[in-house]
Amino acid sequence: MTTEQDKRRYPRLSTTSGDYGVRFRTKGTDILDGHLANLSAGGCGLEVPLQESAHLEVGDAIEFLVLDHPDLPFVPLTATILRMLGKVAGKTTGYVLIGVEFQDITPFVRELIADHVAAELERG
Repeated sequence: MTTEQDKRRYPRLSTTSGDYGVRFRTKGTDILDGHLANLSAGGCGLEVPLQESAHLEVGDAIEFLVLDHPDLPFVPLTATILRMLGKVAGKTTGYVLIGVEFQDITPFVRELIADHVAAELERG
């Protein structure tokens, strides 16, 4: 049986315990209070307050995505929302986990992210 990790192209790092911020723009709105929940060279999980993510849907484009951590490249990325967890009818507080896939990322930036993930996973 194949696990989800086996299907991933890139290793994924959980970043919930670290100092990883994220900010981005979508649908003309700036989201500034996000946190990076996980990271891989192919995409990331964004933890965003429900109030700021209420207008977002799967398939939406994200622009000016900036990974806010001193060991990561500080360049604006683009991404597409692939999944959303925690956005349910009647929920009025808390966070939504938004899974995104990077789009048009340069091989150099992808490699910098992959190297960071590998180093952090090795550190354990």
